[in-house]
Amino acid sequence: MSRITKLLTISTAVLAPWLVTSPVVAADESLGIVTAITIPGRLIGSFDISFVDPTIGLYVLADRTNKGVLMVDTHENTFLGYCGQGQFRGATGHNDTSGPDGVLIRASREIWAGDGDATVKVYDIAGCLGPHVGPKLVIKVGDPVLDKRADEMCYDPVDELVMVANNAADPPFATIIDASKFPYSIKKKIVFDKTTLPPNGATNGIEQCVWSAQTRKFMITVPGVESPDNGHGIVAQIDPTTFAVTKFADLPLTVCDTPQGLATGPDHSGLVPPPDAPNGIPPEPGDHEASMLVGCNGNGSTNKSSVILSLDDPGDIQAVVADESGPDEVWFNPGDNHYYLARSNAFGGVQKIGSIDAFGLTADPSITVGPAGRNAHSIAADAVTNQIFFPVPASPHFTLCGQGGGHDLHGCILVLKNGPNDGDDVNGCFASGTPTQVVDASGNPVLLRSTCLVVAPIPPG
Repeated sequence: MSRITKLLTISTAVLAPWLVTSPVVAADESLGIVTAITIPGRLIGSFDISFVDPTIGLYVLADRTNKGVLMVDTHENTFLGYCGQGQFRGATGHNDTSGPDGVLIRASREIWAGDGDATVKVYDIAGCLGPHVGPKLVIKVGDPVLDKRADEMCYDPVDELVMVANNAADPPFATIIDASKFPYSIKKKIVFDKTTLPPNGATNGIEQCVWSAQTRKFMITVPGVESPDNGHGIVAQIDPTTFAVTKFADLPLTVCDTPQGLATGPDHSGLVPPPDAPNGIPPEPGDHEASMLVGCNGNGSTNKSSVILSLDDPGDIQAVVADESGPDEVWFNPGDNHYYLARSNAFGGVQKIGSIDAFGLTADPSITVGPAGRNAHSIAADAVTNQIFFPVPASPHFTLCGQGGGHDLHGCILVLKNGPNDGDDVNGCFASGTPTQVVDASGNPVLLRSTCLVVAPIPPG
């Protein structure tokens, strides 16, 4: 029996405490290479988005070269196999029609993956390995020619909704899928046209989305809202009940050129959970000062920056983090309280791995991946092991795989690890980012405590 099959027999309730008792790592704040995972007999070439479910210890990558969803055990750092191999379009030579694209692990049981023909393929994790195991459901979200690929997606566990972005359609749109009852069905289509986003609509697609347990809303980056596109974009907030765009975070071009990556981060509200509350006390919507990172893919801002915004008031810029431009996918890891950025378009013609302290709101040194190119643009972290997973494509110009004991000409899944959060453990920090949240028996989101939650003794008197 595979590790994943075994893990799926263990309930979320049993595994969730791992997120509370994550071991403290070395005192050095710098990112370091743990290992490089090589895929036997295959190259890491063209790929898209990745995702980690820390509850079952599973990393997945949309691997276009091998036309399937690559799976890695995040505790053993071993390659498990492919889910749905041969059932995706693969690398067609055109990003808008290739697949798989966006990937998501839903409820620690299913892998959802977008394809280049405007479909979403849903697989049961248990038993999905092997080239002849088909999806249990294929959801058509658009026309394969006109609407192209189904890309990035995010999950609302309270309302059991998945949002999928067709970013290459004109105009781009998001599809809300009801996952509460099988077979899953489309509930709403939100078109980012001039009506939704006046006066021009989305002029450069739509990108990474998240669902926040604290606001209980979807958020999605819109890289361009000017005609012609000049890199001025926004973050849009979507109500999962009315499906209306309820708020906009306008991002001045001076601080954010082409918003693309998005990740919800920690809560700075100062709420302190009692010692007998193992998962903390989830605050009510609005009762917090949570944040989110917007990864700005372009380099036209004044300081080549990405930005951190308030979730409660998306127009409130909490920090402008210089020299962190160029990311596609970004990720927040509550285990070490850092944001991670796959900087495939960093300033200066290079690709880098970025790291931002989510409490100090300052950048740690980036790791150089190699010369310019949009290949190394995927990153995800496991909040239990505090390991970061970064696919590196096969290239004679990259050396990180070799440094991790792998082969640069084969490519690898590079595994890295960071130090603690500079020692500044903050009482009342809640992990608010997907997927480090579960739903309790009443259907309410429970925010799992991260290692920053150290409850100080109450002073006498």
